[in-house]
Amino acid sequence: MSKVAIAGVVALLLAPASALLGIVALLSPAAQAQCLPTASTATSPTAGSSVPETSHVAFPLPAGTWVRTSGFGMRVHPITGEYKLHTGVDLAAPSGTHILAAADGRVAYAGPASGFGHLILIEHTVGGKRVATGYAHMYADGIRVKAGDQVSAGQYIADVGTDGYSSGPHLHFEVRPGGAAASPVDPEPWLNANGAANVEDGASADAAGCTDRGGPAAAYAGENSNHLVDDPTTGGQITERTASVLAQVQKSFPTSHWSCWAERPGTKSEHPLGRACDGTFGNSIGTAASGPALDLGWKVTNWLKANAKTLGVEYLIWQGRIWSVARSAEGWRAYGGGGMHDPNAVTGGHYDHLHFTITAN
Repeated sequence: MSKVAIAGVVALLLAPASALLGIVALLSPAAQAQCLPTASTATSPTAGSSVPETSHVAFPLPAGTWVRTSGFGMRVHPITGEYKLHTGVDLAAPSGTHILAAADGRVAYAGPASGFGHLILIEHTVGGKRVATGYAHMYADGIRVKAGDQVSAGQYIADVGTDGYSSGPHLHFEVRPGGAAASPVDPEPWLNANGAANVEDGASADAAGCTDRGGPAAAYAGENSNHLVDDPTTGGQITERTASVLAQVQKSFPTSHWSCWAERPGTKSEHPLGRACDGTFGNSIGTAASGPALDLGWKVTNWLKANAKTLGVEYLIWQGRIWSVARSAEGWRAYGGGGMHDPNAVTGGHYDHLHFTITAN
């Protein structure tokens, strides 16, 4: 997106500024969120490139940190006294609370905006349709992303502030179907309709696996990536490259649980070839991941996805979606079961476990 287009988007979003301003009273501090992923360091994408389909939708503040203070719709502006449209929802939270990206996407704008203090606009593809989300009232030093960055759902992008026309720290959150320059809609039904997942707050840190932060990934350094070695999770064997990825995942996310080799006669599967592993995150097979288990599962999934080329990951299946390096421009796609599984079942659709397959090259 060009600088001229960005300026136009911001002007549209803020005109008239007094019509869009959210304001809340300063509330008693809630538990500060911790154990959240860091901001993306990805380089800016090629201008005009598409935004891949999101993996999922996340609530823009961690669970337990916020109080809703003003919804979408016509209201008397608390400062000007004018009867105007409030174009988002205001969520009061302590200063510094982590603001989270609502979906995978690309940052279209991150910077000052009159009345809003500082503003972040992110464009996404959700359900095959373009949508933008907006986050406002941060201080300049509370913005953790820049225009062009790729972000993941639930990623830490900013800190709650009280910049601009605001009487207390809060997040003003907007949703604009069609893109950053489109008209806003009520964000609360949109979040509900898209199954926005809560990221656990600091009180659930131990259960969510706060020791599981994910470190830098290392490429396979051996000479024969397809040589079979003993699988530490079963009685079978896996390739050296698979063993390398497994060891890194277990080190970075020690509370996850894995099973790799499996015989599986009569099916087309990489498990008997030693090129695939399945992971759970505190839940058991047959029980869909939820709460801290779902949160940890997404952390592991996003780490594997972000480091796929370095590690040699070919594809991932998780929460009814599939993502592959070969079709990465499409983002997450609906998983059809591969002719072997019922994609609507808990296990067949991979709602209880994450599957990764390692390349044979």
